[in-house]
Amino acid sequence: MTRRGLFHLVLRAATLPTCAAFLSNWLNASHQHADGNARSAPSEPPFLRDYRPQFFGHDDFEALQAFTEILIPTDDTPGAREAHCAHFIDFVLSASTDYAPETQKRWRQAMTALRQAGFHAADLKQRVALVEVISRPERHPSAHHPAFAAYRLIKRESAFAFYTSRVGMIDCLDYRGNSYNLSFPPCTHPEHHVV
Repeated sequence: MTRRGLFHLVLRAATLPTCAAFLSNWLNASHQHADGNARSAPSEPPFLRDYRPQFFGHDDFEALQAFTEILIPTDDTPGAREAHCAHFIDFVLSASTDYAPETQKRWRQAMTALRQAGFHAADLKQRVALVEVISRPERHPSAHHPAFAAYRLIKRESAFAFYTSRVGMIDCLDYRGNSYNLSFPPCTHPEHHVV
């Protein structure tokens, strides 16, 4: 699925009756985590504590959440956990039943591949090592792993979910939409001042 296709899917999901409540809670929960101290993971807000996956089973959702947290960890900036990437992916997939059954099938296959690779049963340290092994074809084109397609799918959709969330867009990228610059300060590097 292309970025354009995913964006189209998100727009269609936005027309669902439950979408306004979900997105409002998702954005508010993301905002609650913007406390300036992202090194210690904040407690989960009630909306997410009580969240029941709508597309994934409990095991698959937990595995997806762990995978996204490995890909976009919390360090000096918020990560996938604070942006609730797994929740967003689950919601979009549940909303795509009529629009993109092939996307749902791809996600089911991805979670099956992760389960077969041992990701679901592994502890955190083993999961990090497994993601490293699964992603090896990304760095070494001659390498192969049966779960690499699952890795690419989760990585792409996690990045989309993260950078379209308040945490990713505003807290990490410092995006200031609907504003303009009063001036454009010149480059401060001396080598760029030579004409």
